[in-house]
Amino acid sequence: MGNVATFGRMKKSREKASSGDERFDPTLLQSDGFVSRVIGRIVRNPYPYMAFLRRYWPIPTIGNWAFITRYDDVAEALQNDKQVAVPFGPKIEALNGGPNFVLGMADGPEYQGLKKETMSAFKRTDNEEIVAPFAYQEAKRLLEKGDGKIDAVSGLLTLVPTRICEEYYGLRVEDKASFGRWTIAMSTYMFGNPTDDPNLEEAAFGAAQFVRPIVDEAIDRAQASPGGDTITARLVERQRQNPEGMPDTIIRAILIGMVTGFVPTNTMASGHMLDLLLEKPDWMRQAREAARAGDDDLLQRILFEAMRFWPLNPGPFRVAAEDVVIAAGTSREKRIKKGTNILVSTQSAMHDPRRVENPTKFDPNRKQTDYMLMGFGLHWCIGAPLAYAQVTQTFKALLERDNVRRAPGKDGKLTTFGPFPESLWVEYD
Repeated sequence: MGNVATFGRMKKSREKASSGDERFDPTLLQSDGFVSRVIGRIVRNPYPYMAFLRRYWPIPTIGNWAFITRYDDVAEALQNDKQVAVPFGPKIEALNGGPNFVLGMADGPEYQGLKKETMSAFKRTDNEEIVAPFAYQEAKRLLEKGDGKIDAVSGLLTLVPTRICEEYYGLRVEDKASFGRWTIAMSTYMFGNPTDDPNLEEAAFGAAQFVRPIVDEAIDRAQASPGGDTITARLVERQRQNPEGMPDTIIRAILIGMVTGFVPTNTMASGHMLDLLLEKPDWMRQAREAARAGDDDLLQRILFEAMRFWPLNPGPFRVAAEDVVIAAGTSREKRIKKGTNILVSTQSAMHDPRRVENPTKFDPNRKQTDYMLMGFGLHWCIGAPLAYAQVTQTFKALLERDNVRRAPGKDGKLTTFGPFPESLWVEYD
């Protein structure tokens, strides 16, 4: 990934951040103008273009870019992390101020060791016993406070995961309104910035100046008062057992990696879900009935089936670490040269009729193999169960309300902060 100039900019940004000269400028994530509006419309409804590519040009290469569109080829690419590599490592390290995290690593002993440590802290049982009930009760509290009207994105769908970062992760977040924006800026720079946009870099390092001290303070507090049961406390306890294997820098990398993968991802996923439910009355009816029946499993399937029609992004970015052949032995076989940027379109794959039955149909009962919402293969999101629990329970609290509807006028339209949902006011009885 990147070149000498890119790493030179990153070094300067790190120096500015450490000296305190950097400031967070949220306008750096905003992109206006005719081209941006056109791209926005295509991104919102790319399916005709994806269908054309899948049929006639399934692995197009344009300049230093390759695009992979068919289900089988997407699955092949995402399971080949040696040749089709994640390019995020240097950016993650720069923002962490320390080591890499699993999202930026290839498979190997270091990856497996860090993944094991992370998953041992984030216990699967927590999702049902801690995260789900907290998300539900917190969402209910916010809705009661809203008194019939709420900004469902900033005041609910972003705020609930922020509160989980406090109560479950163990962070102290004084400026909750800004915390979501900071994590979004960092996530955009790390995972959605294949062209190394200097504006996104500047915004991310400005945001890191606020997020890193929050994480470091949580680590210090857990070390000073051992015995808690937050994620930070568990990692610190693991440090007591293995000081050399779990230094502060590793704990910080895990916390920042999971926070910047949690708040922004859940904001985008749930923001898209809500806008679609408000747009599709039958989908809303099904979701509302599941919520009121207390059928959490069905509600989750409805929500994430909706997300299949508007996922997080067109797909993850990768880079060819060496020359690689995709779809070898078929008529669409393509050799991708080392250094080529690759968009592996999971969005297109989830609508490929060669592998997904009736892809245009809204079907909450479809096979799990139809989904690549949280990635695929090695880098399937390790925080996905946590996201499922939080998102589902937040929506459950909202959909138990009567007559959930868009607020009139501009307030009821989804607005964005960079590519992420930022505001959508709803009314309810």
